[in-house]
Amino acid sequence: MQRRKLIGFALPFVVNPAAFAESICRESKYRADVNIVANSFPVIQHLAKVAKSCASDSLKVNVKLTSKVQNEVEIAFSSSGKSPFDAAVVSASVFNDLYSKNQLYSLKGLVNKFKDQHKIEEKMIVRMNGEPMAIAFMQNTQVLYYRRDIFKRLGLSVPKTYDEMFENAAIIKKLDPAIANPIAQCFSKGWDLATEFTNVISSLGGRFFQEGTALPAFNSQQGVQAIELMRQMLPYMSPNALASNADDVMNQLQQGRAAMGVLWASRASRMDDPTASKVVGLIDFAPAPAARVGGGTAAHLWWDGVVMPRNGPNQRDATFAVLMEMLSESSVESGNDLAIWVRSNFKPGRASTGVKLAMEAGAKIWPAEPFFNLAHLQLGKVLADAVKGLRDPAQALAGAAEAYKQSAIEKSFLKRDLA
Repeated sequence: MQRRKLIGFALPFVVNPAAFAESICRESKYRADVNIVANSFPVIQHLAKVAKSCASDSLKVNVKLTSKVQNEVEIAFSSSGKSPFDAAVVSASVFNDLYSKNQLYSLKGLVNKFKDQHKIEEKMIVRMNGEPMAIAFMQNTQVLYYRRDIFKRLGLSVPKTYDEMFENAAIIKKLDPAIANPIAQCFSKGWDLATEFTNVISSLGGRFFQEGTALPAFNSQQGVQAIELMRQMLPYMSPNALASNADDVMNQLQQGRAAMGVLWASRASRMDDPTASKVVGLIDFAPAPAARVGGGTAAHLWWDGVVMPRNGPNQRDATFAVLMEMLSESSVESGNDLAIWVRSNFKPGRASTGVKLAMEAGAKIWPAEPFFNLAHLQLGKVLADAVKGLRDPAQALAGAAEAYKQSAIEKSFLKRDLA
């Protein structure tokens, strides 16, 4: 399977609809009711406001922002009837899942028809086996956020490995009583924890699947080591660490309750938002630590983009016009600091270094196997107990591997006699 090497930043932003009064979507005179579903974080909120600026007497635009976008998309795009959504904003992970199920509408005709009109750059087009299936607008990865002032005061070096990170955390906990929990990281049970495991096992040199097959390989010694490393982090984290998602981690860093942690690059500019942050100008960024000396950064490269469902309503041109207004040069210009945009008119700033740092530190592209999400889902169910020490890591991974194999058999990725 082919895919583009693409990859996120944030700040509250209010779009002035008047700025888009002459936009192509408003000039088009489309008669349609366009419905889009997307995640809810600042850059997506910006896109939603741009999309709604397209609305007119004949063109209705609704953008549903939800933290459960993956579930919404999976249900809508797999429906035997028409999808209630004309389009969705998705991550690379969700895209891979939808594509593997043949639930995406090819954008070939729309791209050929409107590429020049909307100034769609080739690097924005996500092609699968040559077919345009998504339009990417931003890149993302996970990076280390750290308090420059605390590190300087205590004479600490930026950690290149997790062992160095733990050493720093022990010193901070001992010498800076204001920072009771030095590390904040996305350890929320389920998707977040499985994603951390994916980052760490990759950095350790482990594999998710046996080469060239859909057979699991994450139930390995490297898998056990990944869980043990994650368990080492807990004494330096909030007592609620296994419920901490990206919003929680961002808040801990903004409020000065944590001195460092790995978080999405798309949240970087929020550290300098004076309306929400007590640490404006004090947070710097570095590659996520490696899980072992000589290993690559424990992070992956991501991208986010827009897609249409194969079972979508028959108003493709109008929907595409709204989507392309969301991703237009003017949208990028007005929301420049909200993301690491793919468009060429993006101007990188202090908070836009994440992807470059991760690439230089050896970050790999997020796994693209069509069966990867099945394994990721099963790991999310067992990792919390293993990380807490309530379950043996090897047994937890073996259980996840067996559950994954059953799912893979049901989806025809594995033959029963080979599993």
